[in-house]
Amino acid sequence: MSDDPLAPYRAKRDFSRTPEPEGTAPKRRKQKALRFVVQKHEATRLHYDFRLELGGVLKSWAVTRGPSLDPAEKRLAVEVEDHPLEYGGFEGVIAEGYGAGTVMLWDRGTWIPASDDPAADLAAGRLRFTLEGERLRGGWHLVRMRPRGEAKHNWLLVKDEDEEARPGDADALLKEAAVSVSTGRSMAEIAGRPAEAPRKAARAKPAAVKAEPAKAPRKRLPSSAEAMVAGVSLTHPDRVYWPAEAITKRDLAEYLEAVAPRLLPWIAGRPLSLLRAPDGITGETFFQRHAGRGTSKLITQVKPRGESAPLLQVDTPEGLIALAQFGALEIHPWPARSATVTRPDRMILDLDPAEDLGFDAVVAAALALRERVEALGLVPFCKTTGGKGLHVVVPVTGATWKALHDAAGRICKALEAEEPSRFTTESAKAVRSGRIFLDFQRNARGASAVAAWSPRARPGATVSMPLDWAEVAPGLDPRAFTIRTSPARLAAPDPWAGFEAAARDLPKG
Repeated sequence: MSDDPLAPYRAKRDFSRTPEPEGTAPKRRKQKALRFVVQKHEATRLHYDFRLELGGVLKSWAVTRGPSLDPAEKRLAVEVEDHPLEYGGFEGVIAEGYGAGTVMLWDRGTWIPASDDPAADLAAGRLRFTLEGERLRGGWHLVRMRPRGEAKHNWLLVKDEDEEARPGDADALLKEAAVSVSTGRSMAEIAGRPAEAPRKAARAKPAAVKAEPAKAPRKRLPSSAEAMVAGVSLTHPDRVYWPAEAITKRDLAEYLEAVAPRLLPWIAGRPLSLLRAPDGITGETFFQRHAGRGTSKLITQVKPRGESAPLLQVDTPEGLIALAQFGALEIHPWPARSATVTRPDRMILDLDPAEDLGFDAVVAAALALRERVEALGLVPFCKTTGGKGLHVVVPVTGATWKALHDAAGRICKALEAEEPSRFTTESAKAVRSGRIFLDFQRNARGASAVAAWSPRARPGATVSMPLDWAEVAPGLDPRAFTIRTSPARLAAPDPWAGFEAAARDLPKG
């Protein structure tokens, strides 16, 4: 039997007839984020091919009904042959032979295994991981089913219960996300068939933004016309993004203009993941990391070392207004700069409480984490997430991605071991009752966390707010920080003014 894991893949295909890549010899990449890809495949039966990079190949499963963001949906995933890494960029038509049909690049990004030995987890039949994709994000797991005489191993692909889950969503995401993340084409367009009827996703195409000279004071134009904010033109300025709070596109743009001096230092020079809601928080929402057709020239495109496609970056107040223009409601930067992407400079510890816990328990957890971080000679800072948790953020120097992730894991797991009745590092909500989930998975290449001062696309129009540690006390209410109320804090000293200067070398082991 061949030792080449790609031998079965090549044996099934005639590369003189198929446009699929033959692939080079499997090669483990050093100090690179692990990639994942989902390809929509209209073969004999429509299905979605789910692929995770591991051991120099793409481990692959055919998900018969496609992935779901509903944790109650357990989707059958049939294990198939390993594919070459080059297959992660394939989109096109397989005219004949094995797998004949149309293939769309439906999602792509990076994945972070929950353990240090994902190959062993896979062999054992239970793999937990975090996805950082354009459509699929948060915690997931694959569980191998007991064999019942099938020729291939059957697995279940299940979404974890976390902030990225959509209970009751079923197949909604599959219906909303109908075009390629690479080319913006539908399956019909990839196949060369006549264009389909206008698709829902088309409205999500970023609108071009026209740069104008700055004008002061700001001129408010009639609701039927354009508006100017920070010299940038807004179309449909009265489009409502947060219905219950009556917050419009213009309100968001003016908020971003006001807080730019505090927000930009947090995101400038860094790759971003943007949560977009072009029709407001009650409409379709999706993450975007790469530029699309019509992306504003005010938004920088960068291609850090090791990335296959340009990422988005915002460095100016005008760029922030461009985000408001195309419905980017949340801003999630990487914990590393684009120019030094292999050297992360922020550790992010996310405290996510179980539904049955009050916020005072989160406050107590943040204070406990503060003590552990300070004991390592590091300087922690705290902010609300804009949701039900807190982030403890630590500036660091001299770190690699592995060292950062390992150090964050040690801190969280030590606290869990000390008080297992209060803390857990397990993401599944079934085991989190009465406890706080200490999430350290944001400390990996390709991962991101909501920026300080960024709004959240949720009821209340809350904001992720930097705090002084004196504010992290019983009675703290994260719902008090909103798009409406937060600009008033600009008059007070910045509690994070010394963040960059507080960076310390990450302790070894």
